[in-house]
This record gives sequence, C-alpha cells and structure tokens, in this order.
Amino acid sequence: MATAQSDVEAGSVDSDRSGHESGDGVPAKRVRLYGTVPVEREEPTSAVHDKESNIPPADHGKAAWLFLIGCFWLEGLVWGLPFSFGVFKKYYSNHEIFRSEPGIAAIGTTGLGIAYFAAPVIVIILQRWPSQRRNVSILGLIMLTTGLLVASFATRVVHLILTQGLLYGVGGALLYNPFLFYVDDWFVKRKGLAYGVFWAGTGVCGTAVPLIMEWALSVYGFRITLRAWAAFVFAGLSLLIYFVRPRLPVTAQGVTLSLNLDFIHTAQFWLFQCGSVIEALGYFIPQVYLPSYAKATGFTPLSATLSVSLLNGASTFGAVFIGLLVDRYHLRAALVVSTIGSAISVFLIWGFTVTEFDLYAFALAYGIFAGGYTATWTGCVAEIQKDFPSTETGVMMGIMAAGRGAGSIVSGPISEKLFSFEPGKGMTGAGYGTEYGSLIVFTGITALLGGLGVIGRSRRRGGSKGDLGNTHDESEPLIASSDRIENDRSTFEGSQAK
Repeated sequence: MATAQSDVEAGSVDSDRSGHESGDGVPAKRVRLYGTVPVEREEPTSAVHDKESNIPPADHGKAAWLFLIGCFWLEGLVWGLPFSFGVFKKYYSNHEIFRSEPGIAAIGTTGLGIAYFAAPVIVIILQRWPSQRRNVSILGLIMLTTGLLVASFATRVVHLILTQGLLYGVGGALLYNPFLFYVDDWFVKRKGLAYGVFWAGTGVCGTAVPLIMEWALSVYGFRITLRAWAAFVFAGLSLLIYFVRPRLPVTAQGVTLSLNLDFIHTAQFWLFQCGSVIEALGYFIPQVYLPSYAKATGFTPLSATLSVSLLNGASTFGAVFIGLLVDRYHLRAALVVSTIGSAISVFLIWGFTVTEFDLYAFALAYGIFAGGYTATWTGCVAEIQKDFPSTETGVMMGIMAAGRGAGSIVSGPISEKLFSFEPGKGMTGAGYGTEYGSLIVFTGITALLGGLGVIGRSRRRGGSKGDLGNTHDESEPLIASSDRIENDRSTFEGSQAK
C-alpha cells in the first residue's frame, strides 16, 4: 500500500543538522534522485561510503536488500487482509447475522480509506518526533490486532466497520508509515524500484490470503478466523518491527518543521491529486465485488476466491513494472500505461466476461495495470520538485494518500448505490448485462480519469505562476549524470571553503 515517505530523515547524521563533516572538514553534498529530478541535501561522505562509520551504503549491498525484503513482508502482513476483503464480503453477505444489514462493502473500503487518509497527520508527527517512530509502530500493531480481536465478537455490521474497518485501518497506518521514512534513506537513485518492490508485498500476500481465508471461514467461521489471524500477524509483525531498522540514526530531540506547501497552488498538483482521488473511487470495487460477482454469475466457488488471488498477485508485478517506468522513462508514460491498461481491462474484458477464463484474464490484467498506479506517486513528486525543490516528499505523498483515502471511503456507499442498476440489460451472460454492470462502467471510467496528470505540464523555471509548460530540456538527460553530480559537489565544496 502507498502512503507517504520523507525526503529528509529528521535528526539523521546529515552535516547540516548534526555538524558532522568529511575528512577534510567540508560537508559533502549528496544528490538524491527522485524519478528524474536531482534533489540535493548535505550529508557526510563518510556516512555513505566509509566502512568505519558502520552505516551501510544506500541503493546496494546485502543490508539494503535485506531491509527491502523485510519491508516487503511487512507490507504483505499489514495489508494482505484488507486487500482480500472480497472474500469476507461474500461471507458476511450470506451470514445469518449480517446479511439483512446494509454497509458490508464499507467495512473494507473504510479500513483502507482511513489508512490513506491518516497519512499526512502521521507523517507530520513522525517528522516532528523521529525518535518515536518505532514506538508508533508498536502502538499501531496493538491497535491493529485489537481491531481484529474485537471484530470477532461483532453482532452487527456497524461493529465490523468500527473494528475490522476503522480500528484496523488506523493501527495499520501507524504501524506502516514509519518504515516508509526508512526507505527514503536506504534507496536514493533506485527509489521507484524500491517502492515498487515494497508495495508488491500486498500482491504476494494478497494471493495467498484469500485462499486461506476462504478455507478458514468455511471451516471455522469468522470469529475463530479473525482471532487466529490476529495472533499470526502479531507474531510476524513484532519480529519485523524489531529487525527492520533505519539506515541512519535519529536524534531523541524533536525537530521543528517548516512545511512548504506552495505546490498546492499549482494546477499540476491538482491534476495529480484529482486523478488519484477519482481512480480510488473505482479501484477497490473489483477487489470487493469479484467473489460475489463470480457466485452470482454461476461460476465455481473456487473462481470466486481465485479471482481475488490472481488480481492481488498480478499487482505485485504491476507495482514493480510501473515503478520501473517512472525511473527509466517518464511519469506520463507510466500514467498512460497504468490508466489506459486498467480501463481496457475493465471495459473489454470484465464487461464482456462470460466464462471463468475471462474472469481470470480480467483479474490478471487489472492487477498489473491498476495495481501499480500508486507507484507513479514518486514521479508526481519529482515533477513538482522541478519547480518547488523544497517540497517535502513525505508531505506531498501524504496529501495524495489522504485524497486516495477519501476516494476509498466514498467508494463503499457509491458502489452499494450503483449495485443492481443494469445499464446493459439484455446482453445475456456478459458482465454488462448483470446487476454488476453499473459497477463495471463506473470502474472503467474512474480508471481512465486517473490519468488526468498526463494533460498538465510543470511550470517553466523562471516563468510566471500561470505559465504552464514543460520544464524538461529535451537536450538534457532525464537522470543526472555522475559528471553533473561531481560538478555540483565541487562547486558546493569550493563555496564552503571560501
């Protein structure tokens, strides 16, 4: 799941905060690459390269990849269950206690929506008190497991919304966000790939979790299933919280923040934000409704669960694929591929589904293209930083996550209102002709509109506020070369020597 990370690791060993210097007494300058834009900050050369500092190198090495593997599994354990909620929705909709009550779809969308929506507040807190990040993760773990345990005693849908939805979402966000700060320092030049691998954890665990939950719910019921899963994730996440650590040390002292929010006044940001919110309105619908859709259309019980597993599994490759597009090409290329691919899979595959094979094909295609959408956020930040270099990565991504959270929360009630409206009635056997037809159309439209950021351009440097244009000089490479980095460092060191 994508929420927020921090550009500046507050209280780290940066020379501008701790006063450390390189061997010649001059602070070194590290150029950090966000997608296609170099963003500079001072850091001791020894902090990155000197083995005697005991600080491992960024972007490569055993420690960096072990860290990313740990984050991968943390992502999966936290969000594998919410992203498999479609299995629970089918179960709750047929359970004698809950089936007569509305709002079942809101259980899943509330949990994910709150997790996204809370991101900006959590990011600011974690930046202000960096030494408390591990404690915040522990608090989140307690809330997350408590939500599952209390949900196992639910007797009404509203109880599930407040526990399996709200409490789990808040706990997951508190547990998860501190680790996104650490990724920012472990991976500098390969940030898009790193976040793609990190977020792919949901896809891998989301492949197995639906199958496990389908079996457990049918054999033991929701009460024992939720309690057993709470015990399992508590044990696994406790180990990850202990062993997965930041690359750079943090101070115990609070950090005073100076937030630069100038970017929110630009048309470019709002195109990114509106696209992300609209995409979220429909993104979660297949995950929530595919099992019910498979059952309603007469497919086998296995297809109901396997469709969600395939969708989540495909999103693993989607997150890495879209992240690589952002790193190697351009944000707009990644947005076009993600949104057009998602829309085609919805309109042309799900809409005309008549066999189980069609359903599986849709799950795979949608998972690959829609599952990697949030991996474009690093590129969105990079575009904004061309004109506003002081923009905090964590702050902007937190705001975008909040918008996605709002879309997710609203998605639940909207989907229930759209359900049973049949825009393609008469198309026997096809998805459009079922009671899910309006959901298919809505999902396809929102997927397409998720690419709104493609039509805008960043302001030219030195232009007026209303001047929209392309900031990239086509004669320059998108990624800063090593020669440019060395020239920048030499210039900086010379100015410091004076």
